[in-house]
Amino acid sequence: MNKDKQKSEKKSKEKELEEKLKQLALDIDRVEDEKLEIQNQLKKALADYHNLLRDVEKRQSLQFFQLKKALCEEVIPSLDSMYLAIKSGEEMKLGEKEKAWMDGIAGILANLEKSFEGIGLKQYWPKKGDNFDSSMHEAVAVVENGESGKIFDVLQPGYILDDTVVRQARVVVSK
Repeated sequence: MNKDKQKSEKKSKEKELEEKLKQLALDIDRVEDEKLEIQNQLKKALADYHNLLRDVEKRQSLQFFQLKKALCEEVIPSLDSMYLAIKSGEEMKLGEKEKAWMDGIAGILANLEKSFEGIGLKQYWPKKGDNFDSSMHEAVAVVENGESGKIFDVLQPGYILDDTVVRQARVVVSK
């Protein structure tokens, strides 16, 4: 009888161990599932973070461009005035002192041009005879002379900031 009891206890312990093993296997499966879920959540959070960084960089870049553009739009009329003053000075009969003063103004203007080129602002002068392009040129007058649709004269230069037209060149167009 003792042997039967021992066999019975052994079977009982084996069943108990089998149940514990099944429970441990279920626990391992559950932990693995939780681990995968947490990994997926982490990957999603990391992707969201990278997307947020990219969006913030785009917004900052756009804001920086808008600030540069606003600054350039404020300064361009002053640059135009300086160009006009220099052009007028070249047409006038100036003495040595006045010519030296005009040379100084031209030097200041050249330094300003370099500074603005450093932030991406470039001046462009279309050529007489070029085709009129409404995205690059503003027609301020039309004349009967010359070939139709061509630039007859350039009154003021245009300005481009980082491949974006800030101000169109002001031109006279042939009709």
